[in-house]
Amino acid sequence: MKHLLLLLMWSLPALAATSEQLLLKGSAPAVVSISVNALPIATTLPLDVSQNKTPVGSTTESWNTQNGAKIFISSLNQGHLVHDNVTTSKIAYVLRYHNSDVNLATGELFVANQPGEHARNRTLRVSYTGVPHASLFEGDYTDIVTFTISAN
Repeated sequence: MKHLLLLLMWSLPALAATSEQLLLKGSAPAVVSISVNALPIATTLPLDVSQNKTPVGSTTESWNTQNGAKIFISSLNQGHLVHDNVTTSKIAYVLRYHNSDVNLATGELFVANQPGEHARNRTLRVSYTGVPHASLFEGDYTDIVTFTISAN
């Protein structure tokens, strides 16, 4: 009986014990960003001089997503420098993104499957056939190219 009493006394504190847990947690949001860095020639293109893969700028892209990122490139004028007032007067051009010509007629999606923290720079180049100034309307010929990045 003495042993039973000692056993009961020894086990009573164990029955009264409780435990709790502390959950520690943090979250990192998806971060995707792109910036376009234009070279001075981008806004002073010599329309009368043909260009062949002339550097006009670059992109700086970064993401931390698990499945990489995708970059969509589109052109307001579907790959044409268009006169500001005479929209029928235009010059076709080709934009090269890194090592690929971009289909500006419809826009083009470029997929980067590299997961995790990733950053890269891509060169932007332009090619077109020069047109003598006498064959062009006086004024500015422009296009706007949009770069959109999102998570895969």
